[in-house]
Order: sequence, then C-alpha cells, then structure tokens
Amino acid sequence: MVKPKTILILGSLVAMVACERPAAPTSASAAASYNLTAYLEQQTARLQKEQPMVLKSVTTQKQQTETIETTNLDWTDELAIFRDVDLSRPALREFYTETSTELPNGHTQVLYTKSETSAAPVQYLQLHLSPSQKLQRLEALVLDENILFYSRRKVVLTTDPQENGNISSYRIEGTQKLIFSDSLHYNIIANL
Repeated sequence: MVKPKTILILGSLVAMVACERPAAPTSASAAASYNLTAYLEQQTARLQKEQPMVLKSVTTQKQQTETIETTNLDWTDELAIFRDVDLSRPALREFYTETSTELPNGHTQVLYTKSETSAAPVQYLQLHLSPSQKLQRLEALVLDENILFYSRRKVVLTTDPQENGNISSYRIEGTQKLIFSDSLHYNIIANL
C-alpha cells in the first residue's frame, strides 16, 4: 500500500516539473510568414460543418492495427496537435530561426529551427507552400521531456494537391514514456 506521504511527494514533484519551462519573451517585431492558426481555424470550421468521411488507423506496439471509417470526429481535438506546433505567436518566434527556400517548381519551403538554448518543445517546423501561398504539407517534431515524462511526436499534415488547400491526410508517429512504465510507440494515420 502506498503511503499518503509518498503520494504527496510525487504530486509535488509533478507540480514542480510542470512549471519547469520558462516563459518566452515577447517581441513586437516577431511575425510569422505563414499564419498557421488562421488556416487551422478555417479548416476546423469547414470540417465540423462538412463532416467528411475519414478512414483512421491507430497502431500501437504489439497490438493489431485498429481502423475505423467515420464522419463523427471532433475536429478541434483532431487538429489540436497541429495548433500546438504553430510558431506564429510572437512569444515563440524568438526561439526559432526561419529559412525560406524557393523550390524549382515555384513552391516555397519554410523551415523553422529551434535554437539550442530554447526549452520550447517544437524542435522544427517545415511548411511547403504552393506558388499561391497555400499550405501543401506541414511536418514537425515535438519533444517534451522532464524527470517524469518523455514524449516524442512527429506530425505530418498534407493538403489536397488541386490547390484548394484543404486537409487531405495527417499522421502522428509517437513515443511516450512515464518514469515508472515502459515506452509506448504509436502511429495514427487519417485520410479524408
């Protein structure tokens, strides 16, 4: 039986670790070249209204893949991880270097790379934009780590190639581990 004192100590540790990440400084000059928040809000509203058919598969280690076909998804929850990687907030932009590359086909690749001294969880964010500046692909790596918890997620979102910019698929490849448990590897794939 676990003593109440032990539970209190562990609870205190969790609370201290949760407050570990420093607040980011803000800057009026920090502005993103692509407004991911506006795009995701527009897509969430569209998907909530249209409720398209989605084929979603979830695979975890040592388990058989579970696949469902549904129109009943909460798009705010489904797209939350992509809002988490949005670096357009001025407070976060201070921690990233932005590199924009014009590709031979007229598309643009924008890469945000985290500075080595930053404690921000997004390691990198890569956006591929069409010549008309519509999002075609998003890729990011998110790493959260403290003394009790480790989480690593690679997220990818792709849009319809016919230039309308609507989401066509997304996937999340992740690993998470709590201090007193084994690692869990998972893969989520959704196609609209």
